[in-house]
Amino acid sequence: MDWMQLTLETSKDQADFVSEVLMGLDSVSATFSDTHDDAIFEPAVGETPLWPDTTIKALFDLGVDQAHVQSMLLQLCNIQQSSFELLKDRVWEDECKKDFHAMQFGQRLWICPSWEDTSKLPDDAVVINMDPGLAFGTGTHQTTDLCLQYLDENPPIDQTVIDYGSGTGVLAIAAVKLGAKSAIAVDNDPQAVLATINNIKTNQVDDRISVLHTDDEGSLDQVDLLIANILANPLAELCQHFSILVKVGGKITLSGILQEQLEMVLKTYSEYFSDLNVKQKNEWCRVDGIRS
Repeated sequence: MDWMQLTLETSKDQADFVSEVLMGLDSVSATFSDTHDDAIFEPAVGETPLWPDTTIKALFDLGVDQAHVQSMLLQLCNIQQSSFELLKDRVWEDECKKDFHAMQFGQRLWICPSWEDTSKLPDDAVVINMDPGLAFGTGTHQTTDLCLQYLDENPPIDQTVIDYGSGTGVLAIAAVKLGAKSAIAVDNDPQAVLATINNIKTNQVDDRISVLHTDDEGSLDQVDLLIANILANPLAELCQHFSILVKVGGKITLSGILQEQLEMVLKTYSEYFSDLNVKQKNEWCRVDGIRS
């Protein structure tokens, strides 16, 4: 089915109201994005953040009265510039597939969506089967990439692992496929917990990975390796908790740290962890250490 797509720019404070007006004008959907293509890295818990300058794209039926919609936006929202364009029908599932292909991390790790042919991968490839979805972390972001590179370079053979802030569970799955004895995936987002459960079943490793919401975390046994791909402020707040979860001599690898936040994280973790080492990819950093 073809659609008419309306594009307009508005402010953060007015975006929700504009969206409501669009729905009242029979828009079937409205999508928010940043006008300047800047990312929001660390929203507060429970917030749905918006950008100071927000672009809204709204879909309408082909027969929409374009002049009426634009007139109402001007009267009610003072939106003086907006434009319609024809959005031709596509097989949207195939459009998604164009953007996601098998990705290699390090020497052996590969993440492959279900539509990719894995028969042409190297014989020693360690394959994680995962489709893009709602939960964060399918390897495309640099912070996840840094953690997967760590696991490929340091396979946790016969080790126990915690993937804290598991997202899709990709790091827990990678750990057990690289030889970990067992892993626990922990996240505070119910959607992430469900995504992890589905992904570990898809990868047939549900006998070696336990999945927990943070509310059900309770008292966990100490592990040999803790991986946390979160963000700098939560990492700093969780430092003492992580020090309890990691055995003396065990290892930790932390990702989701912007370069300007690195010193704060290093200072915080130096109280409990030694031999702190930094690996950087563009503006993102990973910190590795040993429990003192």
